[in-house]
Amino acid sequence: MTRGMMIALALVATAAGADEEFVFHEALVQQCYDNATSGKSQDCVGSAASLCMEQNAGGWSTYGMNYCIGEEFAWWDRVLNREYQRVMTASKQFDTDMTGMQVPSVAGALRDMQRAWIGFRDGTCLYEVSKWSNGTGAGPAHGGCMMRLTAAQAIYLAGEGQDQ
Repeated sequence: MTRGMMIALALVATAAGADEEFVFHEALVQQCYDNATSGKSQDCVGSAASLCMEQNAGGWSTYGMNYCIGEEFAWWDRVLNREYQRVMTASKQFDTDMTGMQVPSVAGALRDMQRAWIGFRDGTCLYEVSKWSNGTGAGPAHGGCMMRLTAAQAIYLAGEGQDQ
């Protein structure tokens, strides 16, 4: 497990007990996803986390930020995994359909792309954390970075193969 994923899991675990205290509007993330995948702006990524921080007492504490950002990150991560599996299934079918032809594996290229993206995401988010010099803002900075980049990748994959 990469260091970045361990930090992300710690973010979610730290906030796990907050679900009774904090209200998070998952429907707002779904609306953002629906808008972004229909060609509208992705500027809505993070809006559910921000609303959560604004509407809950203690939402702007480190604990509150970790909870709110962690909830939205977890939502996007689930969607990313679902979309990756959908695109991988279609890619494997394409590869099967192209058996005997001299074409590169689409499924292999997807796998390699996703692995490279994970390295990019983790490196980018560790860089953002490094700017906090181990201060309390490092956790929310890491979670926010993971959330934003994961959302962007989920939205990208959601558009793959939709018009074929």
